[in-house]
Amino acid sequence: MRADKECYACCLKKAESLLLQYQVPQSTSAGVLAHIKEQLACADPDTSAPVLMARAMSLLGEQTGITDAFDLPKKKYNELLLQREEEVYDEVMREKDRFFAALQYAVTGNYIDFGAMSDVEEEKLKELLSDRPQVKLDMEEASRLSEDLSRALRLVYITDNAGEIVLDKVFLRVIKELYPKLQVTVLVRGVPVLNDATSEDAALAGMDKIAAVIPNGTDIPGTPIDAISREARAAVDAADLCIAKGQGNFETLRGCGRNVYYLFLCKCELFVRKFQVERFTPVLSNEKRIIQYA
Repeated sequence: MRADKECYACCLKKAESLLLQYQVPQSTSAGVLAHIKEQLACADPDTSAPVLMARAMSLLGEQTGITDAFDLPKKKYNELLLQREEEVYDEVMREKDRFFAALQYAVTGNYIDFGAMSDVEEEKLKELLSDRPQVKLDMEEASRLSEDLSRALRLVYITDNAGEIVLDKVFLRVIKELYPKLQVTVLVRGVPVLNDATSEDAALAGMDKIAAVIPNGTDIPGTPIDAISREARAAVDAADLCIAKGQGNFETLRGCGRNVYYLFLCKCELFVRKFQVERFTPVLSNEKRIIQYA
């Protein structure tokens, strides 16, 4: 899915904020930003926003040595959610519809996104988690997802961010209890980029204890089918359905024609405007039914 014009500006803004955060001298940062802008301008016009972001972060790393820039926030939110995992799981298991409750928590975790937002606030996250029972999702689509899972043999769950992955684990724990015959594979990013979850984050969250975890082989904050590793591609090809978390996975998978359920919060102004919803509105929709934004 091709990037909007403002996605280019977003990539530059993210690079600029990291240059300021790491106190790179103005004399150096100006040249770095100019180089990134020049390279992005040369990108194929059909390039998706996550691919542009990966390119910008790669260029930033090459010229400044700033790699895995969100290592500390990733650790912070992994630890924060791990402290709450059992509390969240126990609450979900007390609900009459535990599948839907776990689904609500999973989408709420998508707030922890340092790529789509300039900042993530711990208090805002706590507020969203507390409001989990009020999270509104398409009930018909949730029912279709549940039905597809009941018939499926293989699920590929495509993660998005660190911290969020703990709530994904809670959701998968519930899914595996409800559908014990289901084989679950979890895709994570192949290389650290933004605050996206990697194999290290998955191991820290204990995701590898409940599912096979496969890195997608790229530094792209999304899942472009033609760019991911052979192992990851084989898992997706063999899956009866996929659950894809986050805006970046939507932007790279949209149009693939597969049985993919997208699950994310509309966080950036572009998504808010295109989907015509308020900020942090959750979206659950299947690739074959979602209304493509303009």
